[in-house]
Amino acid sequence: MKQSGQQLLTVLALSLTLWSCSKNDDNNEPGGESESVLMTRTTMEADAEGEVLYDDVFNNVMGTPGAGIGGTGVFQVNTENSPGTLQTTCFTLTAEKINPADSFPLRVTLDFGASGCTGKDGRVRKGKIITVYTNWLFISGAVAETSFDGYYVNDTKVEGAHRIQNNSISDKLTFETRVTNGKLTRPSGDYTQWNRTRVISQTDGWGTPWVAGDDVFTIVGNGEGTVVRGDKTASWTSTNLEPLVKKFNCKWIVQGKQKFQRNGGPEGVLDFGNGDCDNKAGLTVNGNTIEITLK
Repeated sequence: MKQSGQQLLTVLALSLTLWSCSKNDDNNEPGGESESVLMTRTTMEADAEGEVLYDDVFNNVMGTPGAGIGGTGVFQVNTENSPGTLQTTCFTLTAEKINPADSFPLRVTLDFGASGCTGKDGRVRKGKIITVYTNWLFISGAVAETSFDGYYVNDTKVEGAHRIQNNSISDKLTFETRVTNGKLTRPSGDYTQWNRTRVISQTDGWGTPWVAGDDVFTIVGNGEGTVVRGDKTASWTSTNLEPLVKKFNCKWIVQGKQKFQRNGGPEGVLDFGNGDCDNKAGLTVNGNTIEITLK
């Protein structure tokens, strides 16, 4: 399970950065609805920001040696079959047994310093991620609960509570993640408040744990949030319509749909396609569909 878990976590860092996207055509909005559509897109961008930043927390917590599965986030080791780049180690890791006689619970602090720590992924992190592990995270039933102390990523302050639980059974690797009372604050004072639950499951390739190329995963998640940008405020809910499908041998999510409903406004649906490995997806708002390029 440990090796398969490393494969899963490595692809997640790529899969969820897909949410940041750029549209190829800004002029396809229905007449008279451009501001309404823009606000719906703003909520989708805010949701994407939350996915990317809290997924970075997920990868760092899972990658922590001595408690996590290892090899992900800032602990990632670049190999031929593992996408991504090797991170620098401009941080300190301390581990403290809460009950000295027992290995767990274990409190682990990742301290990126007050002035910032630049990883080879280009992100600048500063402050602390503090996680309490009930057991090794590759063991079913293990839980990791994370809080933050002055933690920033690229000048965006990250707050709230992050929780991972291993719900795996003998023939299926599954993790549930929760973000509760999440808050992302930009230097301008703009912010996003966010709550999200996500289930990540391996659906194929379990029988060949040492062969990454045939691994397939589904990601199912629902959430809600409020975004403040200048004098504009919007709230939304995000609901999975069809499980998102991620193949290890493809950089992009290849299938699945996610719906975004802005309170008092039109809904948006992001469609990742029919299984082809490409960086295109369809964004539909108010019945109008444009093609977007995933980053």
